[in-house]
Amino acid sequence: MDTVGLDGKGFESFVAQGDHVTVGQKLIRFDMDVIKAAGLVTETPVIITNQDAYTATITGTYPTTIQAGEALMVATRI
Repeated sequence: MDTVGLDGKGFESFVAQGDHVTVGQKLIRFDMDVIKAAGLVTETPVIITNQDAYTATITGTYPTTIQAGEALMVATRI
């Protein structure tokens, strides 16, 4: 999680700060091997900061590994 020290190594950004993004748009690509080689944790927390505006249904049991395109959770605006 603390990849700041990599100074961008292993990361490629597809958007710039201030860009408007849309659902499904690619934001970033990263090389997991670069992160692991640096001895960093590769698990990523998912945090909903405005949870009072949503109801979330968690699928499966956690922690878990998911593949691109698989549902992690469903969040519905109240």
